[in-house]
Amino acid sequence: MDKICKIYRKQVLVGFAVYAAVGFTAMWAVGKYPLGQWRIPLALTPIVPALFIARSMVRMLSSCDELQIRIHFESLAFAFVGTALLTLTFGFLQGLAGIPTPNWMWVWPLMGTLFFIGKRIAKRKYR
Repeated sequence: MDKICKIYRKQVLVGFAVYAAVGFTAMWAVGKYPLGQWRIPLALTPIVPALFIARSMVRMLSSCDELQIRIHFESLAFAFVGTALLTLTFGFLQGLAGIPTPNWMWVWPLMGTLFFIGKRIAKRKYR
């Protein structure tokens, strides 16, 4: 992995840490003041670090070599298909078995987790 790609990778990881901190802070604040005038702006604050993460990921991919791009592509495919299958399964369980409705906020962390699992699998494939 070249130096530029490592810099963007660090930015993505810092972005995820900020996203988690801002997200949990926003959940706490909205829970503490559910009827306040700031609840909608507070609920949207995690979008700012999410945009930073998205920008960093796109820039990282544009600076990587062909093998790294292929690994990222396979990781994204794994995350997309895995998220689709898990949300479809959960949808059937919700509709047919009556399990409670999930919070959609957790779809992106699920996709990110599956991305990193897919990345480990793809890296092992190209050793």
